[in-house]
Parts: sequence; structure tokens; C-alpha cells
Amino acid sequence: MELEVRHLRVLRAIADTGSISKAAATMGMSQPAVAAQLRRIERMFGGRLFDRGHDGARPTPLGDWLLARSRPLLPAFDELERSARRYARDSAQIRVACALTRLAGMLARSLHRLLPGADITLRTEESTEVIPGLLASARIELGSLDEYPGHELTAPPGTTYVRVATEPIFVGLAPGHPLAACEEVDLADLSEEDWAQPCVIDAAPREHFWRVCAEHGFTPRVAYGVTVDVALELISEGRCVGLFQASGPVREGIAIRPLKGSPLRFGHVLGWTDQGPIAPHAHDLVEAVTKTYWAEARRNPDYHAWLQRHEPL
Repeated sequence: MELEVRHLRVLRAIADTGSISKAAATMGMSQPAVAAQLRRIERMFGGRLFDRGHDGARPTPLGDWLLARSRPLLPAFDELERSARRYARDSAQIRVACALTRLAGMLARSLHRLLPGADITLRTEESTEVIPGLLASARIELGSLDEYPGHELTAPPGTTYVRVATEPIFVGLAPGHPLAACEEVDLADLSEEDWAQPCVIDAAPREHFWRVCAEHGFTPRVAYGVTVDVALELISEGRCVGLFQASGPVREGIAIRPLKGSPLRFGHVLGWTDQGPIAPHAHDLVEAVTKTYWAEARRNPDYHAWLQRHEPL
């Protein structure tokens, strides 16, 4: 096995984050893959590079020695890769990672219309926490992210973020629920309800939800950590309630209602690499996605009715 630049990047990520799991999220890799990579590198150098424990990973003397000599090399390799991408921009390959929101489909359609000859690949991420790291390391050229109050996003160096829209979060109830007859529901009136949430949920939406519930005088009882399909079934049966994106699809058997005052909300954000193939087209792309978002928002009956009563957030 020969030492490669990617090995040095793994070591840097572990040292910078202080943990293998956080390094994996930053690099868009799985934790087992990073751990296996580290073991191979340690075999190459004949000794442990990090001491791993419950409090994270700390460099050993050998690790400190290697990091001190490799860190100055990485910026030069990063710049070399960025320069190569600039040189090859005409043969644009655009790798896109998206949050699990309606913006993913809108972004794909807008890209294909704007850059019909580009080689575009797109994937959605269950956790958007990995997307900033993917952009910063130029493992993708474009990303869509969700941003929550109190957890505002900061673009990593070499990237740009633009907010497309801020969207209210609605609540879904069984059609026979007493509050389903309301035009808008007061969040405090849901204090005694069981809630369903996704089995995987990032810190930002989770903390936003709990903080806003606390401001309305209660601690939510999250009885179900389930997939979307299971949540829809449970909500339609009246066993719990759940949160829904205002721009999401109509759900059969579920009454989706706005919350009074829109206390729960999130922002749709686009991010791209400054030296990648998106940068020259960023203004047109943001404009196209924004127009598509508001056109589709007005096709959703619940969101359209809300927009008729309120100004966009």
C-alpha cells in the first residue's frame, strides 16, 4: 500500500474534528470506512496514529509527527485540484447532494434546462450535516440544504450559499381530529399529543422543534421514531401527529394544517463551489429554482391557501 493524498486528508479530518464519526460526516464517508482507512494507514506507518476512547480520538506522538509534516502539503494539493477543475470546466461534471425536501426535484429540472449538455448526478442525503463538508472538499459541486432558526448556516471557504425561500412547517392530523376543523392550529393545543418524527433527524430541526414547543409551554412527547410511510399510517389512524413541509405533497387520509404565527419554519439554501462549473451560472440557477419553488407552492392547495392569507416568510 502506498501513501496517497486521500490518506492525509483522513488524518487531518480526524485530528480537526477529534473523532472518527465526525470526520466521517465531514468527508461524506461512513464511520466504518474511515476507521478501516485509519487502520490501513497505521499498518503502513507501523504504529498507532490516534488514541481512541470515549472522549474521541487524539493524535499519538507518531500521529503528531506525521500531521505536522503533512498539513503544509494539503493546501497545495487542494489548490491543484481546484485549478484542474477550472481548466476542465467546459466538460462540466456536476455532482449534486440534496436535503430531503421538494427543492431536490426542482433543482434537478432547473439544472437540466439551464445546462442541457452537462453530466449531472444527484443524490439525496438523509442528513444534510454532511453536505457542507462535501462542498468544502469539492466532492460535490452543488448542494441544497435546509436551515433552521438558531442554526444559521455559514458557507465554508471556497463556497457560496444563497437562500431561495423560507417555508412554514405545518402539522398533520387525522381528519377526525378535533383540531382538523381549524383553519390554523395553535401549537400549544397540541401539548398532549403523541408525535411522530423521522428515525434519522439532524440536530438543527430537532432542537428548533423542541425549543419552539418549550416557548409554547410544553415538552413534546415523541412516541414514534419511524419512517415516513409508518408515520403517515399512524397519523391517519389518529395515534399521533407530525410535522410536514408546507410545499410537500397532499397526503391522502391526513389533514395538513398551518400553525398559528408559523413558529416552526426552515430555509431552503443552495450552495456551490466558487471554482466549479456552477459558479458562472449561479445567478440564473438561483432565479430558476426560486421561480419554480413559488410556482409549485401555489399549486399545493394548503400552502396556496396559507399564502393567500399571509405574506411569504
